[in-house]
Amino acid sequence: MKNFICILLLIALFIFSSCSNNSENPGIDCAQSDLSLSISSTSEPTCSSTGSISVTASGGTSPYQFSIDGINFQSSNTFDGLAAGSLTIEVMDADGCTDVLNSTLESNGGLSLELTATESDCINATGTIEVTASGGDGSFTYSIDGSAGQSENIFTSISTGDHEVTVTDGTGCSSSSEIYVSSTISLSADIMPLLQRECTFSGCHNGDNGSDRNWTQKEDILSKASGIKSRTQSGSMPRSPGMLTADEVAMIACWVDDGAKDN
Repeated sequence: MKNFICILLLIALFIFSSCSNNSENPGIDCAQSDLSLSISSTSEPTCSSTGSISVTASGGTSPYQFSIDGINFQSSNTFDGLAAGSLTIEVMDADGCTDVLNSTLESNGGLSLELTATESDCINATGTIEVTASGGDGSFTYSIDGSAGQSENIFTSISTGDHEVTVTDGTGCSSSSEIYVSSTISLSADIMPLLQRECTFSGCHNGDNGSDRNWTQKEDILSKASGIKSRTQSGSMPRSPGMLTADEVAMIACWVDDGAKDN
């Protein structure tokens, strides 16, 4: 028993000694580290090539590791294959201390474009898309949805829905962007009167087939918008004697595709 107690005392003494030694030799305080990071060189991306950035670390304790995503680290201080935009580069030294550098890689010869659109009639294509392009060599041609290029930066007679616009400069550099053209269809002015006229008779969405299926109530129509579109397109709605023309079915689809807005 005495031997067992002696062993326990020796273990306790060892633990106390270790703790005392650790308190006398605390670890590195990264808050006091002089580790820093700076840019040594950059290569701007162009229309036909990606960019790169090189950084230089100093202070702290070498060797250094570098990361551009905050997750994966590498020994090389250069990052290649970069597009234009904001960058966050991190360095970590041998003590685990870190420093972060924020930078922006500008485009040299690349194109950027901004799109604005006006609404289109649901049945007839009356919308417009205007393109504002910058960068490149300043000589632009404009194309929409894969069409032949044109010199005018405004497209007319545009239908509702998604459209892709491509801008190409004189060197062949191009850039594309998408925009949605919404319709002029209104819930209050178009959809509710239509559904009330064709669907709100006895046994069919006048409130007696379910409290949440009363098409005289705006809230019910909004909550069932996708189902209304699906059923009117399949022909299962409205029930006889209600009837919708092809244009009226298209109007419902336009309103739902626009986001079933409370408009």
